[in-house]
Amino acid sequence: MNTEAKVGIFVVVSLLVLAGVIYYIRNVQVVRGQVVYKTHLRYAGGLDRGSYVLFGGIKVGQVTSVHPLAEDPTKIEILFEVQAGTPINADSRARVGMISLMSSPVLSITTGSNTARRLKPGEVVPSEEAISIEEVTKRFAVVAETANSLLVELRRELPELTGQARTFLANLNQITGPQNQKQIDTILAEMNKLLQRESPKIAQITTRLSELAKHADALVVSAQPVVTGANQAVANINSTVDAIRAPLVKDLEELERTIVEARTLLVTTQDILRGNEEDVAETLYNLRTTSENVRSLSESLKQRPWSLFRVKQPPDRKVPE
Repeated sequence: MNTEAKVGIFVVVSLLVLAGVIYYIRNVQVVRGQVVYKTHLRYAGGLDRGSYVLFGGIKVGQVTSVHPLAEDPTKIEILFEVQAGTPINADSRARVGMISLMSSPVLSITTGSNTARRLKPGEVVPSEEAISIEEVTKRFAVVAETANSLLVELRRELPELTGQARTFLANLNQITGPQNQKQIDTILAEMNKLLQRESPKIAQITTRLSELAKHADALVVSAQPVVTGANQAVANINSTVDAIRAPLVKDLEELERTIVEARTLLVTTQDILRGNEEDVAETLYNLRTTSENVRSLSESLKQRPWSLFRVKQPPDRKVPE
């Protein structure tokens, strides 16, 4: 074996050893960590064993296992290792991402919140589904179909719009033609003459309006005492009403109390009359009898007044024959 072959073999072996050392340093000392976490996603997006784990865009570990979840096969369980001391917390979110369009997919973890609880090794990191390329392709397809239908409709409506635009331009050209321009110049000249002729009257009207405004201001000033007097009158009426209100309310309360007492007295009187109805009737009968006896006595005294002095009454006179 010549010297050139030996040198070539030495160079190849050195390159292989250098590549192995670089791979070891990259995957063991930098990427591989000591703390294990896991997360659950419905779409793994091409993640595989050895994929990078990024925390806030920094490489902190690698994926160790990707497989369907045993309890729920519709979810994918992703196990990954990160460097000890990586502050993954309860507000962090794990999702599939890419560093660039040509790079392999990575597991990206957000930084979360500084006040949130730090996750312990082996806990599940909350996940956030990323939009897959298939879904993006479907959305692009829907947009393309919508654009195609829009273009078809635009092609169908474009001739009519073009005709309307041409008509508008023709009308605009007709309006801005020489004949119309002459008419517009004539109208503007007439308006200028009108303004020049009527400007003194306009100035006079403006002067009168200013004087009227001054008179109106004076009228407002003169009306202020009236308004002040009205306000004072209203204030006096309010004070009078306030002064009368208390005595009036007191008199009404006393009147109400008197009416209540009168009603009570009437009720009491009615009860007394109902209880002594027989005695009252007897008393009235005795009074009636006594009055009749007194009337008889008075008639008897009128006819025989001597009966008050004589015990024995004289005989009756005989009528002469």
